[in-house]
Amino acid sequence: MRKWYGTRWSVLAGATALAVAVGMLPAAAAPSTDPNGTDPQLIATEGYLGRVAHTPSELRRFLEEMPKGGDLHHHLGGAVRAESLIGYAARDGKCVDTTIHVVTPGPPPCAAGQRPATDALPSGPFRRDVIAAWSMRGFVLPPDGDPQPGHDHFFDTFEKFGEAATGHDADMLAEVARDSAKEHSGYLETLVTPEVGPLNQLADRILPNDPGPDDLAAFHATLVGDRRFQALVRQAADHTDRAVRDSRKLLGCDTGTAPEACRVAIRFDYQVLRALDSRHVFAQQILGFELVRRHLGRFVGVNMVQPEDAPVALRDYTLHMRMVDFLKSRSPGVRVSLHAGELVEGLKGVHTRDLTFHINEAVDVARADRIGHGVDLAHERDPRALTARMRQRHVLVEAPLISNAEILRVSGDRHPLRTYLNAGVPVALATDDPGVSRSDLTAVFQQAFIDQELTVANLRTLTRASLDHAFIEGADLWKEQDRYDAFAKPCAHDVPDPHRAPSAACRTLLNVSPKAAAQWQLEVDWREFENRYARR
Repeated sequence: MRKWYGTRWSVLAGATALAVAVGMLPAAAAPSTDPNGTDPQLIATEGYLGRVAHTPSELRRFLEEMPKGGDLHHHLGGAVRAESLIGYAARDGKCVDTTIHVVTPGPPPCAAGQRPATDALPSGPFRRDVIAAWSMRGFVLPPDGDPQPGHDHFFDTFEKFGEAATGHDADMLAEVARDSAKEHSGYLETLVTPEVGPLNQLADRILPNDPGPDDLAAFHATLVGDRRFQALVRQAADHTDRAVRDSRKLLGCDTGTAPEACRVAIRFDYQVLRALDSRHVFAQQILGFELVRRHLGRFVGVNMVQPEDAPVALRDYTLHMRMVDFLKSRSPGVRVSLHAGELVEGLKGVHTRDLTFHINEAVDVARADRIGHGVDLAHERDPRALTARMRQRHVLVEAPLISNAEILRVSGDRHPLRTYLNAGVPVALATDDPGVSRSDLTAVFQQAFIDQELTVANLRTLTRASLDHAFIEGADLWKEQDRYDAFAKPCAHDVPDPHRAPSAACRTLLNVSPKAAAQWQLEVDWREFENRYARR
C-alpha cells in the first residue's frame, strides 16, 4: 500500500507503484462515457498521476484541481476552522474558559477563570490552546489503537465552540462556499438544525411522554396539528432563507464580478439529534419531514446525528428507525440519509450485538436512501446479502475517510470502502466536519488514492455518484442510476464540452433541473481536467 503523506500519522507501512489500469474495480464501479470503452484521455491522466504520486505537493495540486462533484456528508457547525470561530466570538464580545475552553456569552469583564475571546486573536499560547481544544490540530492518537481518545476529543469540541457559532450561519455558509469552490466541488449538502430548542420545549409542553412504536400516529397528529409547531416550521424556513441571502451578500454574489463560490449549489438536510429523549427525536424528525415537503429547493433531506454510540442512541436505535419508516410511509417523497454503522469494537458502551444490525435496520426498516459511514459492515448480519440489497436499491454510502480515521481509527485494509465498491454499492467521498478535522475534501480524495489505492477512473465514478445520489431537486442527467455510460434522452447525443453549447432539448432539461445542470457541469469540468493533464 501507499504511504499517506501530509498527515500526523502513517496509516500504511510502505509504498507500492501506482496501478495505472482503469479496471482496478469491477466494470460497474468505473464506467466510462467513451463509446469504445478505451477513454485515452483518462488513461493519459492516470499516467500523469503515476508520475507525481510520490511528490506530495504535486499530488495535492492534482487532486485539488480534480472536479469533485458534491459533498453529501457535511455538518455546517463543524465545517469552519477554529480560527473563524475565534473571530466570531471576539466580534460578539464573548468569553472563553481558560481550562476547558468552552465559550460563554459574556460580555467582558469575563467571570473568574475566563478570558475575553479577543485574547485568542493574536498568536500565542492561549490561541494555540483554544484551536487545539476546538479541533483535532496537534492531537496525537495513542499507540495502543484505542479509538476512545480520538472519538471523545472530536465530539467534545462541539460543546466547547458551539456558543461561538451562534448567530453566524451566514458567515459559515460563505466560508464553506468558498472552500467548495476552491476545491472544485459544485454542490454542498450541509446539515443544520434550526429551531431545535423551541421545538423540544414545545414537545415537552404538549407531549410530555416519550412515544413507543404504537404511539407514533397519535404523536404525529398532535404535533402537526398545533399552530405553534406550524409557526416553527415557518421560522426554520425563514431563518435558513435569511442565512442564505446574507451569505450571498457577504460573498458579493449580486455584483458584476461574482466569485466562483456563488456558483456552488447549497442545499440543506435537517439533522435530528439522536441522543435525546425519544419525544424530542421524533418531533425533530417530523419538523425535518415538514421542511422538506414544503420547502424543497432549500431543504432536501433528513438525517440523524450525534454519536451513534451514545447510550440513548444505542438504546433507542430500532425505535428511531421505526419512526423514520412511519414518516416515510406518510411522505414517501422525502429523502433520508442516516448515520449508520459509525461504530467499532473498543468504544465505551458498545457491545458486539450493536455492531450487527445498525446498517441493516437503516436500509431495511428506515428505508434510507443513503447511509453515512457504514464502517461496521464486516460485523453486520450477513454483510454479503446486505450489500447486495444496497446495490439493488441504490443505497449510497457517504465515506468521510478522514473522520473515520480520527474518530474510529479505521483506515487502510480495515476500512470497508473497497468492500462496498467491489459489491457494486455506490459510494461518495465526504468531509463530515472538516473544520474540526483540520481537513478538506481534497485531503479525503488524497486518502482515497493513497490509503485505498483508487485510480482516477474510480475517483471519477465516485464524483459522479455524489451528484447521482444528491438530494438536490430535478431529473437526473444519466439514463440509469449508477450507470454512467449514457445520458437521458434529451441529452443522449450531446457531448459535454466547455467550448460547445448543448442542444436545445438538452438545454431545456438543464434549465429546469438543478440536479441535471450540476451533473452536466461536472462532466464539462472532467473533460477540461482530463484534457489539461493528459497533455502533461
